[in-house]
Amino acid sequence: MSDPRSSDQIARARALADRYWDQLIEIDPLLGTEAGDERVDDRLADHSEAGRTMAADAHRAALHDAQAIDRAALPVSERATMDMLEAVARRALSEIEHRLDRLYAASHFSGPVGTLGMIASLQRADTPERLDRYEARLRSFPVFLDAWSEVAREGIAVGVTSPRIVVERSIEQLERLLALGVAESPALMPIPAADASGRDRIAETVRDVVNPALQAYLRTLRDLLPHATETVALSALPGGEELYASQILGWTTLALDPHAVHEIGLERFESLQQERNELAVALGFRDAATAVAERMRSGQNVAASPAVLVDVANAQIERAMRAVPAYFGRVPKADCVVRLVEPFHEADMASAFYWAPSGDGERPGIYYVNGYDLPSRPLHILASITFHEAVPGHHLQLAIEQETPDRPALRRFAGIRAGSAFTEGWGLYAERLADEMGLYADDWERLGMVDAQIHRAGRLVTDTGLHALGWPRERAIEKLREGGVPGTDAAIEVDRYIAEPAQALSYMIGMIEIERARAVAESQEGFSLPGFHDRVLELGQLPLPAFRREMGIDGEVAAPG
Repeated sequence: MSDPRSSDQIARARALADRYWDQLIEIDPLLGTEAGDERVDDRLADHSEAGRTMAADAHRAALHDAQAIDRAALPVSERATMDMLEAVARRALSEIEHRLDRLYAASHFSGPVGTLGMIASLQRADTPERLDRYEARLRSFPVFLDAWSEVAREGIAVGVTSPRIVVERSIEQLERLLALGVAESPALMPIPAADASGRDRIAETVRDVVNPALQAYLRTLRDLLPHATETVALSALPGGEELYASQILGWTTLALDPHAVHEIGLERFESLQQERNELAVALGFRDAATAVAERMRSGQNVAASPAVLVDVANAQIERAMRAVPAYFGRVPKADCVVRLVEPFHEADMASAFYWAPSGDGERPGIYYVNGYDLPSRPLHILASITFHEAVPGHHLQLAIEQETPDRPALRRFAGIRAGSAFTEGWGLYAERLADEMGLYADDWERLGMVDAQIHRAGRLVTDTGLHALGWPRERAIEKLREGGVPGTDAAIEVDRYIAEPAQALSYMIGMIEIERARAVAESQEGFSLPGFHDRVLELGQLPLPAFRREMGIDGEVAAPG
């Protein structure tokens, strides 16, 4: 006979999760679009003071309701849902409390300048109803950007602004977007080529509404530039050390000492550097730097064109999918397609990134590869990037998570709002797993894997160096280059860490936790690697303390492995 108390608590937890999801997509409608929930596809987020107050009230109410639920009466699934809900709400409240929006106002990585491109990549406008919602959203750009302009002005007034390099990149990105003109605007991407009247309608909206709003915001950013900080450290701002601590907790879900994280990064960096050089010797070179430099000079290590880059990535995904059934009991239904990063922001973006499929299955997973400045981008690194971003990395993990129909939308689609250590840790773990799966074509691609791993160790060093230890930008760039990151990517990466403090810590910290969980599982009788992977992916994007609890590992702060 079922326990009435447990049944009541389960019902309350599920109702709360559903209610909170509805509130989240009201607060941030693009989250709904990303998930394929089209109810709010006609609007954008409200970043005004009224919008912040509404959001804070919703997050506080969710926390209050969650605390009234007896966790001991919940099974694993609902307990994990409450863990994630609390992490999402606490992180959101922390960002509102610390007014992180004043820094996001001029962020080339996650600020409003990228909103149009994000919408164009994710939203569908292939029916009359969808087109109506899409046009309504585009027509809300003036109000959306006016609120961001007010946030920027508040930041100037209190001396909390983004570093100059971040504001400059934001201005340049917006200038490139506007230089495309109406005919080449990314806003037309969602409209089918056959829908001439729909394309004309959206082109008119871009010309009359969207581009003037973007021009006005460009003026805001240019007004902001003289007030941008000359320092790059978050800790250099008023209350900066507390700000950085909040971001470390927000992104990693752990309260970590940045100095300890820095030491973890240095130890891993040196260990991986040794592995990297041993591989280079096996390839016939005295060290890794010489190996890569000579192969680049030979022309064998560069994609001939952006189209070739896409073809190589597609072949790597196909190879990985053939190997997956031996290492996983469950395989996602959603496809993963490869696209090039759009030209208007390729100069500021990472070498690759991934968008998860929509919950209704209409939009596949999208793996973006960056075709900018190909002569500076070593091709031997692409395999590890593909296995991180696509299969067996993010696509496998996120598509499986979304294809769990008995799980609330909050768990399926909002995990990243609780922090990124689980999902980025899985991506980094997947790069090493790909070697176990025999996916690397040769020792050059294996060298690329180690290059990618040392890059993530370098992130622990450089992010904490920048924001806690007072490193200048140039020192951080040189540290990444020491680990084999190409010059173009090293500058883009460091400017990303400056724009998004602590996000870069997620990768290695998360992988360490997954490695620890695997070590514990391997010590137990009857260990199955596919079973372990299915268990990890079944839990999904949990805060790391909850992941530790469910996987039965101790709660010590992540240490060098």
